[in-house]
Amino acid sequence: MGGFLECSMGAWPQRQIDGFQVRCEVVSLDIGVLAIEVTVCRTGNGGLQQRWSLPRFVTFEDPAMARRHAELVLSGIVSVDASTGEPRYGIL
Repeated sequence: MGGFLECSMGAWPQRQIDGFQVRCEVVSLDIGVLAIEVTVCRTGNGGLQQRWSLPRFVTFEDPAMARRHAELVLSGIVSVDASTGEPRYGIL
């Protein structure tokens, strides 16, 4: 999956999980095709973050609907793997 990037948590839905700042954001794959990515940033490590995409067949046309789904995805994350930063999901 993606490498670590500079951490800049913004207005997307986010929460603290297992010492990580986790957020879900909506990204544009193409004109009119939106998807959700989860960004994980270890708190206090100088701002490195990693991005995890949901399966690319899960897409949206409406930005408001995509954001609501991003909030649901974030609520379904139960923990974060300490060594990889990969989010672990409960039941979605």
